[in-house]
Amino acid sequence: MKGLKPVITSILNSYSGILFLPHPLAGLGILILLTLLSPNLGLSGLICVLSAYLAARFLGLREDFLRLDFYIYNPLLVGLSIGYFFRIGPLSLIFLALMGIFTFLLTYSLSSALSYYFRLPVLSLPFVMGSITAALASYRYSNLFVALHPPEIFWNLHLPLWMEGFLRSLGAIFFMPYPVPGLILFGILLVFSRILALLSLAGYLAGTLTSYLLTGSAHQAFSDPNHFNFVLIALATGGVFLIPSPESYLLALIASVIAVPLTEASRIFWEKFGLPAFALPFNLVTLLMLYSLGLSRYRKLTLYYRGTPERTLDYYLHRETRFPRDPDLEVPVSGRWTVWQGPNGRFTHKGAWRYALDLVITDEEGRTHTGEGLNLNDYYAYRKPVFSPVTGRVVELVDGLPDEAPGSANHDYPWGNHIILYDPRGFYVVLAHISPETFRVKKGDWIVKGTLIGLCGSSGYAPEPHLHIHIQSGPEIGSPTLPFVFSSYLRNGEFRDFSLPAEEETLEPAPPEKRLQHALNFLLGDRYIYEIRDQKGSQQTFSLRVEMAPDGTFYLTNGKARLYFVQRGSAFYFLAYDGSTRSPLRWFFLAAPKIPLALRPHLRWTDHLPLEVVLSPLKKELYLLLLSLYPSLPKPRGRYRALGKLDLEGEISYGKQRFRVYTRLAPQKGFEEIKVQSSGGSFTIRRKEDERED
Repeated sequence: MKGLKPVITSILNSYSGILFLPHPLAGLGILILLTLLSPNLGLSGLICVLSAYLAARFLGLREDFLRLDFYIYNPLLVGLSIGYFFRIGPLSLIFLALMGIFTFLLTYSLSSALSYYFRLPVLSLPFVMGSITAALASYRYSNLFVALHPPEIFWNLHLPLWMEGFLRSLGAIFFMPYPVPGLILFGILLVFSRILALLSLAGYLAGTLTSYLLTGSAHQAFSDPNHFNFVLIALATGGVFLIPSPESYLLALIASVIAVPLTEASRIFWEKFGLPAFALPFNLVTLLMLYSLGLSRYRKLTLYYRGTPERTLDYYLHRETRFPRDPDLEVPVSGRWTVWQGPNGRFTHKGAWRYALDLVITDEEGRTHTGEGLNLNDYYAYRKPVFSPVTGRVVELVDGLPDEAPGSANHDYPWGNHIILYDPRGFYVVLAHISPETFRVKKGDWIVKGTLIGLCGSSGYAPEPHLHIHIQSGPEIGSPTLPFVFSSYLRNGEFRDFSLPAEEETLEPAPPEKRLQHALNFLLGDRYIYEIRDQKGSQQTFSLRVEMAPDGTFYLTNGKARLYFVQRGSAFYFLAYDGSTRSPLRWFFLAAPKIPLALRPHLRWTDHLPLEVVLSPLKKELYLLLLSLYPSLPKPRGRYRALGKLDLEGEISYGKQRFRVYTRLAPQKGFEEIKVQSSGGSFTIRRKEDERED
């Protein structure tokens, strides 16, 4: 029975996955709806799915089949299309099984090709191709019997024309173009995702009203069930493959309108063969839109869809705030330095070369030199060591240019002595104004982060000694610069990560301590036993173990909830949380979402938290809907402070929510104790024991 659970879950997810809601409860509701209202339809879809699953298992592709819902929902849709046109019988069962296997093979091949060559999803293209193949082939199969559909009057709800047309189109997605199924499906959308529910209505109205303007007939426009393509286009572009935002909503409406002539042309073309247009307009418009946005490097393409647009938006806002997509570098100096000029700076960082940083060393009075600064040796930054900010290869090195005297500059060779490093992540790092004859590396060397490169100087266009750093798109000096951030640094006693200091702010490296790196290096097989005790004295024991997800990320789990984590740069991070708000793992996230790996007394830092660990489910869903419309609304943030080398405290405030937290790390590994105080009460989580599984 245990082996059947993932199969049943995946099959149920495929039903709801057609509406981009891979949730077993939503899938169960749709399956019951189809089976009760049209047993022939429901059974046909299920037979096609099961035949596809058996084929995948026979070919050794069972895990792939169950992992990705489009492998299942494409055979499901083909089965529904056959069940809509033909009654189930001995011959149609064979036909369903053959088409299920064919559609799975088609899906497997097409998804691999589209993903590899174009980085595009397969959507329901295999369904379109499989359904057209089945419909054309059926012309020669006279032993297949035509299905009988319930009378139209059974579905009449006496609704306004636009509403009835919308519900019919929604039902047509599952080959039930009637108001009652459409109303139930809209209810399912509304329960699981308000964003998808509103997008379905907005996309339909945008496309259908455009059709009405072009045809001049409201009845013709609102009675066409092929307008379900507008619904699917709006769902896909507005809330699934793009991060929900005002931009994505506008693009969803534009895409729905673009599909109007394509939908009409497809309908007229396929009617010549006695076939419906199926979902061809949806697939073409959505794929063209996604490919164009990918070519333009649109930054809000969804990289990881988390089951609903709301959860995807929460994940995106949390990750984008904590880990911007700009390349990250290590601080290339030691000690405390000051930003003399930043991006779009006061002097030279302009236009295509605006993303750059100039660093100097200043004293308490903000001066960069002693005395009058007439000699190079008067400058604090002069001949200070410069280290590699990345691991990569030296692709260019220019040496031999003299250091310029203070107040002068070399206009002919503005970069002076410089080095260009190629980072395998796909960009080039430039460090310029190096003092002559001080390079410790040579062209062609492969070097790691922290390697001594040379000494800071004033060669080139450098009125005084300083270090210039930027990253660029090409290997030639002077190529356009690109945005970047430092992975970690200290600023006036505050730990900062994945950001850049502003002009006149100071920074210094924040290297991790090996002891803390080991203490927070959770390994597969680790198991920890905890006891949780609330203010009333009741207690409960639970265990956590370390497991690995299919994508290679690690997480702590108590068997139900999952808390993903990683060590990156100079900090330990909790990345994402999947589970109930009642799970104790939620409190781990709140108490220590980010821990600098160089804890020291009074070290301060802030961190952004996802809504799913701060708000109740209902408040979270409503607020995410507002955030999708108004992205500038405030988001949860925690303020933390180290008390010692192993413990820290923090405060999270968001609206009326207030949490005070305390965390103590175990001297050897993991978390020793967590305390949480909130308006809802207080409790303590304390470690009892741990063990290593073989």
